Amino acid sequence: MATGRTICGPELSQLTEPSAVSPILEYFLNAPVLVIGLWAALCVLAILFLLRQPRLLLVSNESGRLQISRHALHRLIETCCQQLRGVSSARARVVKRRGKFKTYLRLKVRPDAKMDAIQGYLAQEITDIYRLNLGITNVGPIEIEVVGVVPENKEF
Repeated sequence: MATGRTICGPELSQLTEPSAVSPILEYFLNAPVLVIGLWAALCVLAILFLLRQPRLLLVSNESGRLQISRHALHRLIETCCQQLRGVSSARARVVKRRGKFKTYLRLKVRPDAKMDAIQGYLAQEITDIYRLNLGITNVGPIEIEVVGVVPENKEF
């Protein structure tokens, strides 16, 4: 009665039939150039991610270099914003494009905030931080967006 067939798995002839291999796997097995291209693209993206510079180079001369991390620059600007009475919280983002530092601010303000005064003051203070504290002369636009209003704390 033994036919020489195993009963624990599929036969070899069943594995080579077209219906046994999924269409997606069959496509990738027949297109190795595509697979190699995808792996190469992923490797390039991983290398670019690892080589990105988290610090901004501010000044480089014969006496040395001055760098600041993006996180420190963001916190410096956020702290400046939060010193104002009308600003409850601030989030800053600085982008260097075409040689200029463009600043984006997202503010949560209190109901009694004077927005035109806050905008003028912050634009002046942030420009002073760039020029006087950090030595950056190529300051770009400063965009301020109010994302919320926070009620005042009522003290008893």
